[in-house]
Amino acid sequence: MKKKYCAVFFAAFAVLLVLAGCASTEPAAGTTVVTITDADFKSDAGGSLQITNMTSEELAIFVGKVERGNLIGALGQGANGRGKSRLFDLNKISGLPDRGTFLIRATTFSRLNEKGLAGITEEDVVYTGLITFDKKDPGARIEHDIYKNIDVSRTTFIHVTNRSRYALQLRVDASDGDTVAVLAPGQRLKKIWMKPNDDGLPYEFFPSYAYVDARTGEMNVFSDPENVNGKRFEPEPMGPDVREITFTGPGSGGPQFNVAFVRFQNDTDELCNFMTAEGNYRKNERGSASTSPGRTDTYQIDSGSGKSGRTYSALTVKTDSGFVKLNPLTVLPGYVYDLVFTKMDGTYRYDVKTGEQKSVADNIRFDLFGE
Repeated sequence: MKKKYCAVFFAAFAVLLVLAGCASTEPAAGTTVVTITDADFKSDAGGSLQITNMTSEELAIFVGKVERGNLIGALGQGANGRGKSRLFDLNKISGLPDRGTFLIRATTFSRLNEKGLAGITEEDVVYTGLITFDKKDPGARIEHDIYKNIDVSRTTFIHVTNRSRYALQLRVDASDGDTVAVLAPGQRLKKIWMKPNDDGLPYEFFPSYAYVDARTGEMNVFSDPENVNGKRFEPEPMGPDVREITFTGPGSGGPQFNVAFVRFQNDTDELCNFMTAEGNYRKNERGSASTSPGRTDTYQIDSGSGKSGRTYSALTVKTDSGFVKLNPLTVLPGYVYDLVFTKMDGTYRYDVKTGEQKSVADNIRFDLFGE
């Protein structure tokens, strides 16, 4: 059987050592060696968190700060444009509450092998993502993709500081685009390792602040006056003149929204996919492109930042029978839209109701497990 070796410095919590593994570099002398097999890269039975690695390196996945040593397992490398996925069982994470939010952090196994578990720090993290969970909802599988253009070689990066009291998400291309990194509240001088764009142009980022309402479990996402229409950044190699990019929160201008929130309620007995145009699958706040029968999922879609919002003329729902095109819908920044999708006597029907604009609480307490 193929085996992988990792050097792990001796730690008091021996239970953590059984999870550590890395690429085939030989372990250094004077360290504790842990051997894991290919079986340790397989999904946990009953796992509800699916992580997909779109990078070309095997990764070690941590929950919370890596300095706490909460390594939850291994994730194989992607190949030929396809990611490598596996399931993680949240019940195996010691002390995790029934409902909440945490950050996953990823390092390469080659780096873990080089430094050992006790030596890994935030500097070694190549990716950070935001996970919202509810262990009492067993049907709510969480899906999370690790962005494909992460620079796992740790050569080029953007230097970011989050001075706000919210989690900071960096999305690319659009306000509802892929998330490339997340910073914890107050986190400073974070290196976001990214490859330069293939076309040589800067990335267009759409920074947004996020927190989860402790009462409802729903996510609230918004921007600020300076960044609501995006900002361009370019990854740079290490040097004396690296630009630091600082985000301070909404400030005196108040929260600015550039997404709308579509609550899609699937009252059919079929799996449904919500699309802003045929073929343009959207992912909900669980990270899934699907809503199961009887479930309600929230989808964030770009609304622009102007008062007139954005009109979608080709909204579509994919069902087992094909595609159902919806009437044009104009969405306004920050507003909630309740979309109920049903099937009666063999005919698909739907109803859309406009709710209120989301508000941002002044006295929120946003707790991230493991931080």
